[in-house]
Amino acid sequence: MELRARAARRGEVMDRCRVMMLASSALVAGVVLGASCASGGNANAPAPAEPSSPGQVESEEARVVEVLEEEVRFEAARTTVHGTLTRPRFEGVAASETMRVPAVVLVAGSGPTDRNWESPILPGENGSARLLAQALGEQGIAVLRYDKRATGQTAFPGDLRWEDYLAEIEGALGVLSAHEAIDAERLFVAGHSEGGAHALRALQQEVDSPAGILLLATAGRSLAEVIAWQIENQLLAAGIETSRVQTEVANLERALASIASGQKVRASQVSMYPGVVQLVASLQAQDAQAFSQAILGWSPTEAFAEVEVPVLILSGRKDLQVDPELDARALAEAARSAGVDVELVLVEDADHVLKHQPLAREELNAQHGLLYNQAGRQLDPRVVEAIVDWVQRH
Repeated sequence: MELRARAARRGEVMDRCRVMMLASSALVAGVVLGASCASGGNANAPAPAEPSSPGQVESEEARVVEVLEEEVRFEAARTTVHGTLTRPRFEGVAASETMRVPAVVLVAGSGPTDRNWESPILPGENGSARLLAQALGEQGIAVLRYDKRATGQTAFPGDLRWEDYLAEIEGALGVLSAHEAIDAERLFVAGHSEGGAHALRALQQEVDSPAGILLLATAGRSLAEVIAWQIENQLLAAGIETSRVQTEVANLERALASIASGQKVRASQVSMYPGVVQLVASLQAQDAQAFSQAILGWSPTEAFAEVEVPVLILSGRKDLQVDPELDARALAEAARSAGVDVELVLVEDADHVLKHQPLAREELNAQHGLLYNQAGRQLDPRVVEAIVDWVQRH
């Protein structure tokens, strides 16, 4: 009976996660019309290249011959976090020997997205994080990816708090800094979608600063703004009358503002669309209230005032969950205004999960999110190239 209760409880959490943070730049596509999205991807990595880490081995000796993989676990805010560390082995260096390399912590986006950026919402094992880790490993960069709480092998401790996600990042950095094969002076945090918000927030909360952060397909607006924007786009794309859409969005904006301020909202009175009602209700779930209140009104652009490390902002122009101009460029402008060392890369044919999307943006809709985990899809090569280049220069 206890096992059944645990399974049922975990199922409730998964169902809630499917909706609760759908709009956090990752999974809101289709919430109105019934589609579901999750982070996923694939990669054809470029040919192995020599890492540029100073003072290690000569470049002619630094050819990657194998990407090693090991399971890791660490404690973070009332739960044991499980993850995978991938790291390169170089020609002339035995598997039992080590050579210190830079490393990246990959932070997953919203919903029940695990270490591989795969989700029970969608079938398939084509997660972007798994393949990005392999691609970076082949370029001499280690990667630690992990199951955030309530996903994969990591248990749900009973509630969702923003500080807990930050503790996961800190724990992952601790694992890397203690590893004999990792250069502790060159640790980076790469947050995808909502994970980018966690990466920025961690720098505001006195988490040990990495050497830099990467914001991948990350929103430049508050979560409340992104939710309203995405819902509006979906309703308009579905042919809903403009005046009806305006009313829906206005009601939703008021509801989100109330939730952010700690007030209770009757979800059934917010919208005529069941998906929106479910979203509003999930944001107010007892074990999610603290997280919702903290993140809904939080401004990512204002966070740069406390950022003192270099930042890479990378977004795809085929992304339907965040907008290259409203989000990526806004982040870059805010970072520059704050005096942050920032680079902006907009990849012409990359979608939200950093995969190559040959279709024109005008041909895409929420249903394409259902294909994020489709077998055979590849990371856009420019995504891997930009990340490798930036990490090797820092």
